[in-house]
Amino acid sequence: MRELKNATVIAATVLAAFVVSLAGCASPQAIGGFADAAEKALVGGPPLFDDLHDSCVRRNSARPGTPILPLFVPPGSKLAPPGDPPAIAACARFATESQGLTKISDVLTAYFRAMQQLAAFNTSTVSTANEAAASNAATIAGLNISEILSVSKLSGLVTRVFTASYQRGHLLEYARSADPQVAEVTQAFDRVMANYLVLLNEEQQSMTVRYQTVADRNQNEAVLLLLNRAYSNDLSDIQRHRTAADAYRSALQQIRAGHHEIVQTAPHLSDRQLNLALEPYTSKLKGLLTALQKTN
Repeated sequence: MRELKNATVIAATVLAAFVVSLAGCASPQAIGGFADAAEKALVGGPPLFDDLHDSCVRRNSARPGTPILPLFVPPGSKLAPPGDPPAIAACARFATESQGLTKISDVLTAYFRAMQQLAAFNTSTVSTANEAAASNAATIAGLNISEILSVSKLSGLVTRVFTASYQRGHLLEYARSADPQVAEVTQAFDRVMANYLVLLNEEQQSMTVRYQTVADRNQNEAVLLLLNRAYSNDLSDIQRHRTAADAYRSALQQIRAGHHEIVQTAPHLSDRQLNLALEPYTSKLKGLLTALQKTN
């Protein structure tokens, strides 16, 4: 009888330990689904970063007094546009900044890929640039000191997860360590996008003035018809970038809030409750993918 009682106690202890271990996993399916949606949404960032430079070129090319040169003349012709027009030189800094922003985005994307792998496969094979390289990218991108440190810390954390063979049981520890950095990096990207939207407005204003100036000099109906068509196409491109930038900002907000939700509530919720808590963030991220894919 005593042996049976001991066996019962041992079985209960093992079961309790098993339940605790499951709680430590914190519904990996829900967390993995959110991390996967976040990773896919972040892919929409780099094309927008690249357009910081391209929008600057378009804006400067449309300024009053800038000569309009044909794009269809043979190379070497005196009417051909210069190989390195002034607008390119004026916008060079944006090209450098966009490269840095893309590398930072790679770090943030790697973090969520590692989180998804930990949740799905119990280990991660994700690595990223070292902390010094990540810090350098953040400096090039024009981030402030606090944001540069956050990028460096996040890169170091992803690397440690890869080299130290983190497993699913460390998932919440991993998320808690990264939460301040995820918040700060996504806020930095949001600020970049807010500035980008201002640049798109300036581009539209410069473009509209350019078309009006050309139309004032050419009242021929055929010319006006071509101008209308070209203006509509250019305006549509600007609006497409606006829509994508707005969608990316919304995605950043959902990523930041959803990640914090995991850190704050996962230790205290059942699997079903956590699924319900994360579902709105995951669904909204998935719903933004169509608009974000228009940047590619």
